[in-house]
Amino acid sequence: MKLQVLFLDIDNTLLDFDAGAEQSMKHCFQMFGLEYQPEMFSVFNEENHKLWRKIERRELNVADLRTVRWQTVLKRLDLEADGAAMEDEFKRCLHTSAVPVEGAVEILPYLHERYCLCAASNGPYEQQINRLKKADMLKYFTHCFVSERMGMEKPAREFFEGCFAALPGILPEETMIIGDSLTADIAGGRKMGMRTCWYDREKTGRSDEADVTIQNLCILKKIL
Repeated sequence: MKLQVLFLDIDNTLLDFDAGAEQSMKHCFQMFGLEYQPEMFSVFNEENHKLWRKIERRELNVADLRTVRWQTVLKRLDLEADGAAMEDEFKRCLHTSAVPVEGAVEILPYLHERYCLCAASNGPYEQQINRLKKADMLKYFTHCFVSERMGMEKPAREFFEGCFAALPGILPEETMIIGDSLTADIAGGRKMGMRTCWYDREKTGRSDEADVTIQNLCILKKIL
């Protein structure tokens, strides 16, 4: 069946969340009088990943991040600060972060000429829209499906059902989801019967969980 619609994840697929998060973390540490060391970001990444896995499993809500994310990170680093206030400042700073992933700027015009493009992202709606706009990417998308507005995070079936409700006549097998997360993007897409493309950004090796594995977004020109 002919491929008609592509769903693209945003964070660490189109926009470099890690780069924006590290910039925001440095800013927050300076603002709250804490000394930042480069190795501290790996602690943030590790704890943030754990929290988003809990959100994907519905053990936490996105709103819970305000009371747990920085509190957990600071505890790991043996530092003290107002975690809730740091979360507010971190999100404010991240709102304007728009560092493109390698190949994203080049591939979007190519895909836009051939398919209907839909963003599919977990996170705050206005933040994700603002970041796509700042990166001059928003213009390529027919729909932007963001969990805050969808009422559910990927990989929940309800998230994807909401997407397809906005795409009347489109069948899951006529779509592909492209993303860096095996748990949110690939697992969620497979459960819906969508084709799946794992963006192996860290170049860890091919995964049998996805239909296709790529390590550079420009490879999409050869397969789509």
